[in-house]
Amino acid sequence: MIQVREYATLTADPEAVSSVDVGRVSDATFEWLIALHNQWQQDSKLILRKGKKYLKLGSYVGYLQSPSGDGIEILPKTEFSSPEEPESLRKLLQDMLRCSARLESREGDPADLKRSNLPLHEWIIAQFLNQLTHLVKRGLRFDYETIEEESRFIRGQLDVGRQSRQSPARATWFNIRHDVFSPNRIENRLLKTAVDYVLKLTKNGQNWRLANTLSHQLSVIEPFAKPLAKISQWQNTKLMQPYRAIKPWCVLVLERLNPNFQHGLHSGISMLFPMEQLFENYVAHHLRRSTASGATLTLQAASQWLVMHSPDGGTEKHWFQLKPDLLVTYLSRKTVMDTKWKLLDSTQNTSADKYGIKQADLYQLFAYGQKYQHGHGHMLLIYPKHSAFQEPLGKLSFSEDLHLWCVPFDMYRKQLIVGEWTCFFPALTHSEPTEPDSALNEMLQSIEDVARVLGGKGSSDLSHRLKLHLGLEGKLTLLKEDDVLHRNSGDQFNDWSDRKQVVGFIYDVTDPTSNRSVGTGTLLLPFRTKQLFHKLESLQKRYQRQVSGLIRNNADGLLESIEETHRLAVTRKEPKP
Repeated sequence: MIQVREYATLTADPEAVSSVDVGRVSDATFEWLIALHNQWQQDSKLILRKGKKYLKLGSYVGYLQSPSGDGIEILPKTEFSSPEEPESLRKLLQDMLRCSARLESREGDPADLKRSNLPLHEWIIAQFLNQLTHLVKRGLRFDYETIEEESRFIRGQLDVGRQSRQSPARATWFNIRHDVFSPNRIENRLLKTAVDYVLKLTKNGQNWRLANTLSHQLSVIEPFAKPLAKISQWQNTKLMQPYRAIKPWCVLVLERLNPNFQHGLHSGISMLFPMEQLFENYVAHHLRRSTASGATLTLQAASQWLVMHSPDGGTEKHWFQLKPDLLVTYLSRKTVMDTKWKLLDSTQNTSADKYGIKQADLYQLFAYGQKYQHGHGHMLLIYPKHSAFQEPLGKLSFSEDLHLWCVPFDMYRKQLIVGEWTCFFPALTHSEPTEPDSALNEMLQSIEDVARVLGGKGSSDLSHRLKLHLGLEGKLTLLKEDDVLHRNSGDQFNDWSDRKQVVGFIYDVTDPTSNRSVGTGTLLLPFRTKQLFHKLESLQKRYQRQVSGLIRNNADGLLESIEETHRLAVTRKEPKP
């Protein structure tokens, strides 16, 4: 088996020196690769060197097997230099694939751990067979299957229509319809089909013996001739809970290792995975485990568009949807994070090299920041960690209010490398931040400070920034010291020349269906940034409950609303330092 890594070149040139960046294959395999390349939708390309053809691979990893039997394993490229131990890359790829496809493995004893050194396709087969063995030991699920047949005895229901057309010569036979409690349900037939594929494809002795044993145990189950159309009928009910762990492995075998599903390329295998997607899912999987309580992590958020346009002069339509890889929502504040599978070089810090960052990536992040964060806050651009990029880069500023941090992700320790950026991303911690320099612990002393943390230029911009932050049109009421002393709720305040007397505010949003207002309650200065975002998050949730009808539109609902408003009425003033 030939072992290369991303962006390697494959050739049939006998003079080529084999390495992890150059793979030498047979003429038949190379012709098969050329035919496969014409159907690929990826960044591979054919190149000529000294009159001979080379196929340069793109950013895909996985396993290829030609009809002649030559196997090519493509591993991730995690360093500029050649790796000393390719086995570590294989284990990393297995882990990334497991996280990306949400696969559950049953590796536990030393014998299973040794099998992690198998080629990728054999490792997938081994994991599938281990899961199936465990399922068979627990017992397969049976289901009732309707059988229509002719019999000398009546069993179940007589098919009157067919019986009335029965010829006199077969008058002693009955057309019957009855149910049989059988293992031939769709899930078991898909598993049997996958086992048959494995028997044809595996070259590993242990895998073949285990697949042969399971094939005999499942011999009463009929396989599907065309299983891919049946995958959508797999049931995920409570009764089928023991099957949940094996389903993704079975789907992977049927879709990726199906020799009849290779676009007419006969017995060849083309099991390739885009590294951009694997890295994105791998980072998201581990970041989700380290987010603060109450934070939500969304993959491929798609709630914003770049432009509005009316092509026919009528209603404006959204064009060019913006989809950041990761979007964290914490205390009503959104933070954009994007992943890039590219090796940066922190030593290339000149204006010409720019660490290897692509200008198009910065354009993309700038658009995300304007639409999802309203041009204010901090964003994260995550790259893989390697020997030339071990520490986060300094802050990149699009403006005075919008900033970007380029941070390495350690794929073996499965975490981001901490640095100066950490205090601006409180959602990416295991617990509530307590550091005095944390952005959420900043003490807000004035209305100008409140407007600033929301991205405004001054106090006169506070109403607009609250509207952008919440996505809700509301009424801002500023509270002066005399209003608070007399326990007055305050009046609509427009005289900004007198703003030094302002000691707090209220922001109310009215539900158009019930004509009830939902507000922040009285916010009295000074208070911390965390308290402000807690209040705004509470307002959002209460408004959503109001609109969705969870708060009843009657006297009982009004009482609930009053009680909740009273509970959130006043934020205690923080003692001055």
